[in-house]
Amino acid sequence: MDEFPLQIPGFMVVGTDTDVGKTFVSAAIARQLTAEGVRTGVYKPACSGSVVDEATGQPCWNDVELLRQAIGATELPTERICPQTFHAPLAPPVAAEKEGRQIDETLLLEGVRWWESQAEFLIVEGVGGVLCPLSAEQLIVDFAEKLKYPLLIVARAGLGTINHSLLTIEVLQQRGLTIAGLILNDVDPELSDASRLSNAEQIQKWTSVPVLSFVPFDWQSNLLRYQTQDRIDWRQLSQDLL
Repeated sequence: MDEFPLQIPGFMVVGTDTDVGKTFVSAAIARQLTAEGVRTGVYKPACSGSVVDEATGQPCWNDVELLRQAIGATELPTERICPQTFHAPLAPPVAAEKEGRQIDETLLLEGVRWWESQAEFLIVEGVGGVLCPLSAEQLIVDFAEKLKYPLLIVARAGLGTINHSLLTIEVLQQRGLTIAGLILNDVDPELSDASRLSNAEQIQKWTSVPVLSFVPFDWQSNLLRYQTQDRIDWRQLSQDLL
């Protein structure tokens, strides 16, 4: 697939690993923009790991539901947010193979094109870390390279995140990709991890990529904020980098 730049501003949200809170951060940004009156789209090219909806007894994907709720689009078909879903909690091409399927390479980017006529701003969420396989032919970083959106990196706030963050930044910079910044997301309520107090400073010491925010362990938070509690102007940040 060739480069596929979109005509509306946005971000691609990537992670240093799986379960670092990419969906939470993506949904928080989308919720803030929607509250500001911005027609916001949300898109995840593939999603694996279904759960059973207690109300309907049918399989659903928590990531998709969180993104859908963030923009208040409760009736929007799942395939508009994520056109390729799989049941096993594995990398998408592996999960697809277990179902006798394969990732549709064309649909990965064609699915995102639909949002150009529907939204003013788009949040695209990746899968796993940046070197996670998205299909048999490409990694997440390859998809990001084609999309050409500025990247927001979500990383754990605790011990080990300096290494993971710097490795992720190095991979993205080697590809010549634009990084808008890094968000430290506290996914663990364990308060004894003293590294959380110094990780942002240490990451900032070793890279020019700004640490935009520290998100405390509070899954009810509606908005991402700077430590000064001022909102981030996501639209302006994206436009400055496009």
